[in-house]
Amino acid sequence: MNMQMDFTFEELTMNALPSLQTILLNGWIIRLADGYLQRANSVIPIYSFDKDLDEKIKYCENIYRNNNLPTIFKIIECEEHKNIDKKLEELRYEKVDLTSVQICNNIMEKKINLDKIVIENEFTENWKNCFNFCHKINDKKIIEIKNNILKNIKHKIISVNKLVNGTFIGCGYGIIDKGFVGLYDIVVNEEFRGKGYGKEIVEAILTKAKDIGIKKAYLAVVDKNEIAKKLYSKMGFKEIYKYWYRNKV
Repeated sequence: MNMQMDFTFEELTMNALPSLQTILLNGWIIRLADGYLQRANSVIPIYSFDKDLDEKIKYCENIYRNNNLPTIFKIIECEEHKNIDKKLEELRYEKVDLTSVQICNNIMEKKINLDKIVIENEFTENWKNCFNFCHKINDKKIIEIKNNILKNIKHKIISVNKLVNGTFIGCGYGIIDKGFVGLYDIVVNEEFRGKGYGKEIVEAILTKAKDIGIKKAYLAVVDKNEIAKKLYSKMGFKEIYKYWYRNKV
């Protein structure tokens, strides 16, 4: 990219998935959440870039080392991050998890089947149990960290889960911010994948968002997940940029 990067969607993502602690470093945002998720435990340079690069990287490494966490940087496909990415590569930071950020500027009208789908404006215990079940999360510490992150979300929430005959099928949630709905944590119980339930969950979130006047949506999808990318393309989503992480080898 030659034009100046618009970091709006990075701000939206940080609002929708807040860390447990944030440290500001001259335009870099250092996020910590006890190691749960790279997104909540990485450095995101969005207001300042090449100035004092070596010094700032060392500062970040010390922060994560002092918290017994790996040092991770989130790098965006843009001119502003090129020198940072090059420096991290020189320092033997491995490039992982290439991800596509996509937007839809006009949420399509859908007649959805709401059978067995529960839509709430909060994260109920049932939703949390569904999330943990579908992700196979049993560790009490991880569950506590995730719940604390969810508590830190301060924007309007659309939570969706599907339960059939006492079995958790899948769930996801949307966050309303700055005229967008962001799609997060869309997951389906692996025993029921390939049956269109993920599409139902996404459409339920988008339909509810449109009902309250939201016309635009965004999401992030792992670049190699061709099935999900194909689904989102049919819904009108288009890629606007990619990002990846740099982890210290």
